[in-house]
Amino acid sequence: MRKQIKVGDRIKFKAATRDRYRMATRVVRGFDNQGRPLVGYAGWRDFIVHRHEIIEVLKPR
Repeated sequence: MRKQIKVGDRIKFKAATRDRYRMATRVVRGFDNQGRPLVGYAGWRDFIVHRHEIIEVLKPR
């Protein structure tokens, strides 16, 4: 998965919240030690996005 996503790419993903899944698009800030992308989301600086949550990978503008 990491080979397809690079730091600076935007990813569209579904993020689990208390009442439902919300769609969000965020810029990849880095990767954790297992290769999962880290983004800023809902006050978390390093929110981990799992493979099954990724909907689309968007290249930077």
